[in-house]
Amino acid sequence: MDRLIFRDLSVFEVVARHQSFTAAAAELGISQSALSYTVSQLEKRIGVPLLTRTTRNVSPTEAGQQLLGTLGPALRDIADQVQALKDQSMSVSGTIRLTMVSVAYETILRPILCGFYAKYPNVSVEVSINEGLSDIVSEGFDGGIRFGTLVDRDMVALSLTTSTPVAIVGAPAYFERNGPMPQMPSDLTAHRCITYRFVSSTRLYRWPLAKNGQAIDFKTDGTLILSDGEAIRTAAIDGLGLAFLFESQISQDVVSGRLIRVLADWLPELPGFSLYYPSRRRTTSAFRALIDYIRG
Repeated sequence: MDRLIFRDLSVFEVVARHQSFTAAAAELGISQSALSYTVSQLEKRIGVPLLTRTTRNVSPTEAGQQLLGTLGPALRDIADQVQALKDQSMSVSGTIRLTMVSVAYETILRPILCGFYAKYPNVSVEVSINEGLSDIVSEGFDGGIRFGTLVDRDMVALSLTTSTPVAIVGAPAYFERNGPMPQMPSDLTAHRCITYRFVSSTRLYRWPLAKNGQAIDFKTDGTLILSDGEAIRTAAIDGLGLAFLFESQISQDVVSGRLIRVLADWLPELPGFSLYYPSRRRTTSAFRALIDYIRG
């Protein structure tokens, strides 16, 4: 069915209900001539007259009465459902506490917050952005966003992304001082590499490299060790060494020329992110609203 008919049907219902173009125009806030034109176009599409017009009166024809008998209740049902959804949005309230790494906030949560707040204005969201693997139950979080492979089995996990692109980058000034760019993983041993230390386990991160079935977990030299992704990024920009980072963290730096990618053909995408939460704990209405909103 032509989508314009739905609009025209609602206009016809108001005119037929009031039996007056003047009263209908006042309710809808549009001119009488526009209403008359809309109803005329609807009659042409349907192929039968719907209103009898005189100088004093407007009344539905027999066909118009039949249509109105179905249309009136249907439009009221739609209006009631829309109002129920509005009431539901207003009734959802409370605070959602989440934990995630910075890149998950920037790429997953931040882009949807404006729309979520518009739909649920009475909900507050508190986000702990950290690199550690928080115990969401003991620390009072409703849920978190982490790589799917890092989610405990007793958690419900909602997949948010299928994979996460990564990059190895260095500043132009770094390469000017430290020789040619690496062409093979073995060339990394001649370079200073900025190392990431896991907050929760304290172990050092090994760079996962792979190409043509050959996989390497490269152990960096550890001359500079940091536990924050943004700190690693700025250290790379400062020319302190090569950095292994998420593509979303450095894409603008590459475009601007602050950083240069290397070994791109040796970088498999990491697993995707998941929203996770305890399977045995009842979710609050606010957190459930966020889950449903993310799912779309």
